[in-house]
Amino acid sequence: MPAIAWNGIGLAAPPGWEPTAVERDGLLLADTLGPVCELKWNRVRGAFSFDKHIKRLTKGNKGAVVRSVDDAETPAAWADAVARLAESGLRARSFLWRADDRRGLGAALHHPGTGLACLVQFFIRSQADEPVAAGVLATLRDHTAGKTVPWALFGLAGRVPADFLLDTFSFRPGHYRVAWWRPASGKRPERAPVGKGPGTHLDFERFAPASALLRGATLEDWCRERLAHGPPARVPVDNGPGSLVWRGEVKTSLLRRALRRVVRTCGRAWTTDQGNALLAVTATGTAPMDPSAFNDICGSFVLVPEEAA
Repeated sequence: MPAIAWNGIGLAAPPGWEPTAVERDGLLLADTLGPVCELKWNRVRGAFSFDKHIKRLTKGNKGAVVRSVDDAETPAAWADAVARLAESGLRARSFLWRADDRRGLGAALHHPGTGLACLVQFFIRSQADEPVAAGVLATLRDHTAGKTVPWALFGLAGRVPADFLLDTFSFRPGHYRVAWWRPASGKRPERAPVGKGPGTHLDFERFAPASALLRGATLEDWCRERLAHGPPARVPVDNGPGSLVWRGEVKTSLLRRALRRVVRTCGRAWTTDQGNALLAVTATGTAPMDPSAFNDICGSFVLVPEEAA
């Protein structure tokens, strides 16, 4: 099944299940008939209550009857899926909900090691949907414990170091952008908004169709003029067949050097052999990006073949 990964959560979805709503910590998947799966998650510290998380469903589903169930009340495939989640470190409490002629099957999940708290619910239209939902549930994983975190959405896939936080994102026709941020301190901010203050901004971008965008212009000219964090005029670039690489200083002065506030940038842009796309990865900020780590990040950023997307 195609892989979907977003801000630390990953799962495999059947063909035809597409994200129709994307939030920083939430996804709604749907097929041609309507919603099929909803996920919401966050990180919690200290004690975790399954009951409180399940009660949140009633707030968003007025008139719905929600109740916890044990394995004996759930389909065998669902119970097997919960057991597989336990093997990956995720504790689960299953629940059923019903509202008018609609019903659903879901689980509240918690990973004691990472603090992940997740609500996942499936919209069940017929008995045949239950094993499908169980199969998807079994694939759900918490990816935040590793050194890098994968993301895969709308035919794109990449990896970021685990100390980067999701900042902003947009998926508009012709231009997809996913931006991450790492504070200069290397610590997750408790109160300051993500993306504010000294640190490094890491952007993944996909532009299409590349043939139209580059008509009458070189890749270098286009990146210098159109890319938001493209190479400034004074930064030299390394041109290759269908690719561009750069590294240099954007803002510098004696005072900035004394205060360690020199803004540096590095980037890579390239056209793809398939998909008629232009991909770009840029890292800009006061905390320099290690060249080897940046190369690994660029190498992870790919178009996912349509049959696997």
